[in-house]
Amino acid sequence: MFSISQLNEIQVLVFALILLRMTAFVFSAAVFNSPSFPVHAKVLFSVVLTMLMFKSVATNKIIAQISEQQDQILILAVMELLIGLSLGFLTRIYFFAISMAGELISVSMGLGQAQMFNPMMGNMGNAIEQFLVFLATLLYFAINGHHNLIYGLTESFRTIEIARLSMNTEGFASVVYLAQKFFVIGIQIAAPVLISMIVVQVGVGLLSRAVPQINVLTTTASITVALGFVILFISLPLIIFQLTGIIDLTNAEFFRFLRQI
Repeated sequence: MFSISQLNEIQVLVFALILLRMTAFVFSAAVFNSPSFPVHAKVLFSVVLTMLMFKSVATNKIIAQISEQQDQILILAVMELLIGLSLGFLTRIYFFAISMAGELISVSMGLGQAQMFNPMMGNMGNAIEQFLVFLATLLYFAINGHHNLIYGLTESFRTIEIARLSMNTEGFASVVYLAQKFFVIGIQIAAPVLISMIVVQVGVGLLSRAVPQINVLTTTASITVALGFVILFISLPLIIFQLTGIIDLTNAEFFRFLRQI
């Protein structure tokens, strides 16, 4: 550990640039960005990570480059914020796919109006979405996904030095295709329930034509919800298997993004 009071002017600038990337990442990354995670704890965690990384990042080469680029310190600061936010966003795509799958399942089961606050995503969500996000979070911690987050952040300082004034935009273009891929994955997770609900609705439509006296709205509501829960719990092993694959895919895309920019 070191004392910040012993740093010279250039070292303070290097410390501030590292802190900007750390703070932007912690405030936007999965798990850490949750509103239930106190803001002062996020700031403290960012400072601790910065102090741990300072000696390995602030090499003589970096200090010399920052000394020559003092007049462009604002550009460097914006670059660090952009890198931190981009890396943090990539880690959240995993939870976006899970959240979208939960929304699709809830709407198909007729539970779209049962809204509650989702502390992980920071917005209102339904019961099925909450359940899937909670399950995904437990699995994320179980396979040490949070360790991969911190490792990827530290690795970013080796791949993307803090003294860089330019960035390869091809990496950001790949994020668009990555978001499309996770959109498809979210539909695949919800597919068993969605297909079952379509079959139920077709059967209800045929039944209402055959027996017009049946009140379709009151009769099928409970059947739809009950069957939806049955299909959901039957497909849970498949969903957990898919979640593990999504985490591996997220980590692979995260490090590929680091290499591209």
